[in-house]
Amino acid sequence: MYIFNNKTKTAALILVGPLGCYIAYQILFIGRYLNPEKYPLLTSTYMNSATIIDSVCALAVALLGFLLSRRLGLLDEFSPSLERISTLSLALITTGILGLLALSMYRVFGTLSPSYVVQNYHTYSFMVTNGAAWIVLAMYSALLLQLINMYFSGVTLKNGIFLLLSLLIVSFSGGRGILILFALMFIVMLMFQRVSLLKFLIASTLAVASMGVSYAIVTSMRAPSAPSETMSRVEKIAGKEATQVGVGKSVAVDPTNSFEDLNYNAAFISEDVLSAIQNNKIEPRAYAIEDAMTLFIPRQLMPSKPISTAETRALYPKVASRGTNITFPLKANMLMHLGGWAFYTDWIVVVICQSLMILGISRRTSAPSILGFAMLFCGIGFTLIARGGIFNARLLVIVLCIFAAYAGYRALLHIQTALYASRRGRLAGPPSAT
Repeated sequence: MYIFNNKTKTAALILVGPLGCYIAYQILFIGRYLNPEKYPLLTSTYMNSATIIDSVCALAVALLGFLLSRRLGLLDEFSPSLERISTLSLALITTGILGLLALSMYRVFGTLSPSYVVQNYHTYSFMVTNGAAWIVLAMYSALLLQLINMYFSGVTLKNGIFLLLSLLIVSFSGGRGILILFALMFIVMLMFQRVSLLKFLIASTLAVASMGVSYAIVTSMRAPSAPSETMSRVEKIAGKEATQVGVGKSVAVDPTNSFEDLNYNAAFISEDVLSAIQNNKIEPRAYAIEDAMTLFIPRQLMPSKPISTAETRALYPKVASRGTNITFPLKANMLMHLGGWAFYTDWIVVVICQSLMILGISRRTSAPSILGFAMLFCGIGFTLIARGGIFNARLLVIVLCIFAAYAGYRALLHIQTALYASRRGRLAGPPSAT
């Protein structure tokens, strides 16, 4: 029996999509840390009714996903709609990404000495976007350009290799969460191409393995034994005091200095948000709008531009004073913006993102467009939303990167077409006299 069919692919899509992602995130980053002594408010909330309500919501989201998939019909009848980017173009894109990474490191360290970079990489992870975020965004746009090429013209061995190589290069700039999203996009687009199960398993295993290895290496390099030494080094390279405009008195317990906790534990954030709202120590408001107002202003034009997000400044001012961010998970993000009544509204975001993902796959089969790609990316990109919330000004940057990448993709296709036409004209020679 042919088990790798449209139905099983749809089930897999829901499992790796927003629903599966959110369930895994809740268990790994929040659920396993629940402790009545450390997080009494959050633990009691889940022990009373939140676990049951969340489970019912998850089942409802899964049912809606299957119903939508059935209504749309076959999702894996894909055929290329546009010409593929050439091997030369892919090689130039990958080389450009490597050059941007080197430029970013040279800007921070003033040298590209491998030994120096490795020893001080933890400093780079703090300083990479300070004043030169455009470099990282350019690398992300180059990755998106390759994914857009796959969306319209299909995943092949050649463009798959170039994408994985590019992902490995960009992984050393940080941003591990968004790179996992790019790898998932590659896997999903390959799956919905009527590819054989063996080829799919090989390609997806390589993608997961490459991201896993780079994740482990980068996490190890960016986590020094003494975080305080890291911050002192950051201040030295920045050439200024680690001060932050608009920092007030702390209203919540600052998170631990453990890098392991900051990487994997989101329970303390949810606890602090619930506690602060319950005790009226913070006021729910549109923090994302505060961030968006200065997001696109260069730091050179606005030296007082905050480094940390408005949420971090409101709840963790001591962390913000060091120029560091705390990432608020989706549920905590909803609470910060809407208040305590919004504890379960995160599931509305999950079902919307899941629907967009399924519609994006369907449009790739029936009517591929940049809108369809954006819908698919939004659905698969729920990994970022689960970790950083839906009210996040930085999501606007990703939207702009998508359209910039699409403009670059169409420009490359036009250049290729013009070059091929010119070459054919030269080979044909001058027109014969009549």
